[in-house]
Amino acid sequence: MAIDADATVNPIKVTGTCSSAEKVTDKAAYIKFIQWYKPTTAAHLLSVVDKDGQQIVKGYCENANETQWLPIFTRFDSIYIDDMDSGEVYIYIS
Repeated sequence: MAIDADATVNPIKVTGTCSSAEKVTDKAAYIKFIQWYKPTTAAHLLSVVDKDGQQIVKGYCENANETQWLPIFTRFDSIYIDDMDSGEVYIYIS
């Protein structure tokens, strides 16, 4: 499948699923938090990277439907998701 990212709002909202790198935004952004909202199944994964494939954050769902807050507090030149098995992702930027 594919993800759908709305980078015109803050937080950036990402829905869908993917298993290869898909662009969220090519604009530089300071990421405060990433919220992985209700991944549906234990063992599902989330991987957020920059355009060069450098890891921003990895998430692992331990309990179904349990929202995770992932603090980042770093600037990146771009945001891509290369693995998203379920749920929605909200990327809080400034």
